[in-house]
Amino acid sequence: MSDNTSIQVHEKTYAVVINGTPHTLDEEVVSYESLGALAFPGHDPAAIFTVAYKNAIAAHGGSGTLVAGESVKVKKKGTSFDVRLTTRS
Repeated sequence: MSDNTSIQVHEKTYAVVINGTPHTLDEEVVSYESLGALAFPGHDPAAIFTVAYKNAIAAHGGSGTLVAGESVKVKKKGTSFDVRLTTRS
């Protein structure tokens, strides 16, 4: 007798673009800090970033900016981020 029962596990992934480069995320919510790490691996931990996003699950048409400590929900496909190192003056 065979067991035809199968358990399907659907892992959710999210296709985003960071500085023009496609990335796949495992989490729906992405933080300012993790975006900095993805955009600039091995960066100085004291670095400050400017993070802008488009087509996210957020108010104001899904566009906006993030600062340290903030996060945003991404869509399954199509959310894009512009992450720039900011110099202190």
